Amino acid sequence: MFSTSFVAAVVTGLAASASVVGQPTLQADYRTALTESAKLHKPVAVFIGHGTDGYSKLVTSGGLGVDSTKLLNQSFVSVYVDTTTESGKTLATAFNLSEGLVISDKTGGIQNLRHEGTVAQSDLRAYLVKYADGVPAAQTETRSTVAPVPSTIPYRTYVIGASGGCPNGNCPLRR
Repeated sequence: MFSTSFVAAVVTGLAASASVVGQPTLQADYRTALTESAKLHKPVAVFIGHGTDGYSKLVTSGGLGVDSTKLLNQSFVSVYVDTTTESGKTLATAFNLSEGLVISDKTGGIQNLRHEGTVAQSDLRAYLVKYADGVPAAQTETRSTVAPVPSTIPYRTYVIGASGGCPNGNCPLRR
């Protein structure tokens, strides 16, 4: 027969592991996260959204999910930037994102991924698996689910010579 203290310990352990799996551990302060990242040699995952639970609204197709939450808690220092606060607005402006995800290397100094807009749960998991080691990428991977804003800059047109071609393939530009 199990003792009451043994059952209580098991129930407490299950409850603790459920809370770890259910919610990611999120820093509210970016500088603190960078310090922790350097100390633990873990990459930083920055979620930029609005409202108290904006990080979960950022992920479509069922929210963060168990696998992504485990990866975030084990392999990343995670930050949530709430753009409804003044400090959140300032930091989001520095990242040049109103909503999105940024994943750094393990120093916090190099962006490995920049995803503007919402992210599908399967894409989030793939990003976290890809960048969990914190090794700097040769180039920042950029993704977006935000529709591009039409440009007000006129397209460049090429001035074609009378013969229909450009001398030596070098066409002068005209705006």
